[in-house]
Amino acid sequence: MTFKFQSAEIDVNQMFGFIRRMELATSIFRRLEEELIAAIVPIPQEYIEKKVQDVLGETPEKEFLYSRGWSQSDLKLHVCHQEALNMFAEQRFGPGLEEQFLASRGAYDQIIYSLLRVRDASLARELWIRIEESETTFSDAAQSFGQGPEAQRKGIIGPMPIGQLSPPLIADLLRGLSPGKISPPTSVGEWHIILRLEQLTPARFDSSMRSMLLNQSLDKFLSERVTKRLSGDHLEPLTFDLVS
Repeated sequence: MTFKFQSAEIDVNQMFGFIRRMELATSIFRRLEEELIAAIVPIPQEYIEKKVQDVLGETPEKEFLYSRGWSQSDLKLHVCHQEALNMFAEQRFGPGLEEQFLASRGAYDQIIYSLLRVRDASLARELWIRIEESETTFSDAAQSFGQGPEAQRKGIIGPMPIGQLSPPLIADLLRGLSPGKISPPTSVGEWHIILRLEQLTPARFDSSMRSMLLNQSLDKFLSERVTKRLSGDHLEPLTFDLVS
């Protein structure tokens, strides 16, 4: 099989060679899975027509399609793609989202904290004492003595979900602090760290959180299917239940 691009011809082996060398296989199979989902999710015709008009604007459809080398089916897929993914994710993952949120035990709480880390235990203890006795500030100590990249930001990290902190010991230490308080030096691998809690904001299961969890669930689902496809494993058929 040969693909023709204006005056150039590329056979299948060349095409797969380009894909392999450019490390595009994951992206291509991800898009394949998304388009397979779009093919089974019915999008209302009025939605399609409105989105097509929004995309075209004042440009005639034939001119728009010609400039991109698209067919009408390509245009339809373009305007339906995201909505189809949203509907699929809502049906497949929506019913269990609140339970998933509650089971996370605060992993989505947003935290801002300061970190001072050094490799020398004696230095860590000396800095901790100096901060506690107000001989220096945490930010000045982090900037002057910190040996991690956060030193450039005077030790400040976040905001971020506390569940993303690694190792989990750091999250445990921070949850035990009140805002503005610091932890004694603690050994974590090769480092000796001092932490200060700046702000901890409990997460709420609102529309924004729900949307984020839906996207996370869909992303995980697609990533797992791509991994199976690349390794040649069996894939369960995609399904979408039509509801009246």
